[in-house]
Amino acid sequence: MKIIIYTLASLLFFLSSCVSTAKDSEEKNTTAQTFTKDDFEEFNVVDDFDENPFDWFKGQGLLLAVGTPEHNNAMTIGWGSLGNVWGKIGASTVTVYVAEARYTFEFMEKYNYFTVMAFEKKDYEILRYMGSHSGRDGNKAEHLGLHTLYTENGTPYYAEASIVLECQTIYRAPFEKEGMCQAAQEFYDNFNAGIHHIYIGNVVKALKRKADD
Repeated sequence: MKIIIYTLASLLFFLSSCVSTAKDSEEKNTTAQTFTKDDFEEFNVVDDFDENPFDWFKGQGLLLAVGTPEHNNAMTIGWGSLGNVWGKIGASTVTVYVAEARYTFEFMEKYNYFTVMAFEKKDYEILRYMGSHSGRDGNKAEHLGLHTLYTENGTPYYAEASIVLECQTIYRAPFEKEGMCQAAQEFYDNFNAGIHHIYIGNVVKALKRKADD
């Protein structure tokens, strides 16, 4: 009888532990999925952008994302510039460059909005992975566990980003080798991804991730 009672007690303890573990896991998953647009605040990119435009694209790089909620992709970029063109048409612009062989290229050609995102230094692995893998081989954001949000225009961005600039493309064109300096022409002689295309986007929304409480 003692053995039966002990066995039943052990079984009840085991079942209780399983329920507790499942509950803890559910709570963690719920916490992990609480990323929303409310984590960001909108700011004036002209008056309140604190980054140095000459080195914002340097270092670990930035992330370029484009597409729709149904079909999108992102890639790491190390080239770009901030400025303005054509008066109010391009009052605050972000210029990025995407080579023809990149999977993101077909998205940039098809859609008229894109986002450029910065991340904290601790998130370097996100940029490293996004820059060394192709979206043709799988969902990179899903692999990294990133939480994808979408602007009112349906443009993707990630909840883990620290700064998000949504841009509307106002100009796209390929580089022309004939207009390049000799060094640039030689660069493309040894570049297998094809010629880069220029995309100038006017900033339509600027977001900063809110500081943690």
